[in-house]
Amino acid sequence: MPSRSSRPVTIDECVAENVKELARQRVSRRSMLKAVMAGAGGYAYAQFQLADAAFAAGGGKAGRAGVVVSGRHLSFVPRADGVLRPAMAVTAQLVSKTGALPRKLRAFVDVGAAPGQYGSRVEAAIEHLVGQYAIPGGPIGSQFYLKATVDGLLPGTVYHYRIRLSDGTVSGDAHFTTAAARGSAVPPPFTFTAFADVGTNTAPTDPRYAWGQNPSSVVAAGGTWPAGVFDDNAYLPDDPVAGPHGTDQRPALTQTMLMATQRPVFTLLAGDICYANPSGSGLPADDTTALTRIAPKGKNLYNPYVWDVFLQQIEPLAAYTPWMFATGNHDMEPIYGDTKFLGDSPTHGYGGLVGRLDFPANGPKTCPSVYRFGYGNIGVISIDANDLSAELQTNTGYSGGAQLSWLKRTLREWRTEAERAKDIDFIVAFLHHCAYSTTDNHASDGGVRDALDPLFSRYEVDLVVQGHNHLLERTDPIRYGKRTRSAPDGSTIHPAKDGVTYLCVGSGGRPRYPFRQAPGPSAPPPPDVTPAGPQMLPAGQRYRGYRPPGGPNAVENNTENIVNSYVWATEPIKIRPAGHPGGTRIPEVIDWSQVRYDDYAFIAVDVVPAARGARTTLTVRSLADALPGSKRPYKEIDRITLARTAGHGAVPEPGEE
Repeated sequence: MPSRSSRPVTIDECVAENVKELARQRVSRRSMLKAVMAGAGGYAYAQFQLADAAFAAGGGKAGRAGVVVSGRHLSFVPRADGVLRPAMAVTAQLVSKTGALPRKLRAFVDVGAAPGQYGSRVEAAIEHLVGQYAIPGGPIGSQFYLKATVDGLLPGTVYHYRIRLSDGTVSGDAHFTTAAARGSAVPPPFTFTAFADVGTNTAPTDPRYAWGQNPSSVVAAGGTWPAGVFDDNAYLPDDPVAGPHGTDQRPALTQTMLMATQRPVFTLLAGDICYANPSGSGLPADDTTALTRIAPKGKNLYNPYVWDVFLQQIEPLAAYTPWMFATGNHDMEPIYGDTKFLGDSPTHGYGGLVGRLDFPANGPKTCPSVYRFGYGNIGVISIDANDLSAELQTNTGYSGGAQLSWLKRTLREWRTEAERAKDIDFIVAFLHHCAYSTTDNHASDGGVRDALDPLFSRYEVDLVVQGHNHLLERTDPIRYGKRTRSAPDGSTIHPAKDGVTYLCVGSGGRPRYPFRQAPGPSAPPPPDVTPAGPQMLPAGQRYRGYRPPGGPNAVENNTENIVNSYVWATEPIKIRPAGHPGGTRIPEVIDWSQVRYDDYAFIAVDVVPAARGARTTLTVRSLADALPGSKRPYKEIDRITLARTAGHGAVPEPGEE
């Protein structure tokens, strides 16, 4: 621990110290992982060793019971109306060699102004998360998580904390900063980061007590699964970033570290969090064919110990700044409760996420991952697109309309009630399935679009962060389904006039997807459309500095227009070959695909609040991980600025216009 004379005293100093610490941890984590996997005789407790090494590297000290604290992560604690309380939710995993904890073990979060000066203590609850059944051909799930809400804090203040167990176990020090108080003063500028479809770059190692029905080859490897089954390491040889000769072969891990360089006050992850369920259709778990990477029909592959790896992967940032999650199709884990298609349950297949994460729970009671919070002059809304999806209908309609009713009330409150509208200039929504995208694999979801576009247009939502498609794509501003203007790199957009910007950032680390292939029988345009010129070519990339092969529109379509994109329609419903219900693809012509990049990237969003009546801005920077040819850790490939008049976000109700 640093001495009192050397400890950071300002927020900037705390962040700077954290960035340095993150850089050191990145190196130590890689070397630690190699040591664990190569250590003779260490396989019996490999997962525990992985957690133990990270715990020790972070300054932790084990107690008598041999339990270590792993995967610490923070979450905001908003009130029912979204206003942040001066509080912080702290969650972590408790890992032991045996998979059991002492019966009377207690956990605490110590909080104070400096390392070693913890003036208050909060007791944490300990939750034991187990599956409803043993996974055929796979491991037995048994994991422990501690949860605490640290309340009664001061706004805009740096706090240090540690986790302590009653057996003498103590974690290393970490720190966070509470949000500034709402009031007459203009909030200071801030940055947040976002991405989706992340996963891990390390294969899970099932602990010995959980081997259950694991394949013999996995048992022989000490519980470690082969690469590409439950991790992201199935990158294709032609991937210029993550492929065997690429510029960054660990993009999920690297981007978490790169986000720390932006000094975010929070991070949004728009679904498909860790891919413990790589099949992603919300069906029962079955690993009997996992080594083929394809689940048995009507089943999904699943491994709960992927969560251990993921939470350790994000801990260097998530232990210091809140991470806020939305849910995607790969986050449905019915081993902890059925999805709607399977008969439903109170948590709709999200019971595992409720146990591992800290959703604010201020949305509809039936929707665990739907919530809202405010920070500075922005309002943020997490939406569960699984409830709305036309493409993949395992959980479609589970809320019975409650989510959309709540969303409409929230948007109306933030945009029409004078007291709230004057404080919220920008509204950011984040969700998984894309309302607007042209990717070959998933493209646009008509169920999501039809439900959200009218509300977002009516109440002037500024930015929509999406995932699902494993690449980066930004639209021109859209209002009621139509592009209102072209907005190339460097543009200033006025959402009150121009409309909503949709940005897919499913480029968080999972193997990339291609853009739309050339028009043909497998990728048709609408029946009355005949492709011509560039539209006869496969869709290519569009981003700052990109040089198309052979020149623009020579071998790929580098325009904003694609005549053979598609949107998923809810009807007719078909049972897909994998065994889940899904909709139907409808070809469509689009003119709004402004930026396209098909490797790994995240966004940093810089917000500059202002006094009422002055110009306030929200600038979105798209940052590519190890862009080929740049020889840089990351490079900006697109930037737009959304501008409003501060304190003038109110829109008239129907009949008042």
